[in-house]
Amino acid sequence: MENHNAIVEFSITPVATDEHLSKAIAKCTGIVRESGLDNELHAMGTIVEGDLDECLRVIRQCIDAVLADAPRASTSVRIDCGKGRSGITSRVQSVEDKLS
Repeated sequence: MENHNAIVEFSITPVATDEHLSKAIAKCTGIVRESGLDNELHAMGTIVEGDLDECLRVIRQCIDAVLADAPRASTSVRIDCGKGRSGITSRVQSVEDKLS
C-alpha cells in the first residue's frame, strides 16, 4: 500500500453526556500532541498533518478516548491527501502573503 501525505481536519463531539466538551477536546489534544504529527488546534476542530494512515490512527484513538466517557461520539473528518501537497504552515503563509 502506498503512503499518502495528508492534512486532516477533524472534530469529535461526545453525545448523550453531561460532560463539558472541553474535557473531551483536552483528551484528544493530548493524544494528537503525543503522536508527534504536526497539528493545530482551532475553535472548531483540530488539523493533523502526516501519513494518512497515521492521521487516521490518531483520530481512532481520539474517538476511543471520547467513548470512554460518553455512550456515543459524533465525528466529522475532512481529508486532503496526495503527492506534493503543501503543509499546514505553508498554506496559511501563502494566503497571508497575498494579503500583504
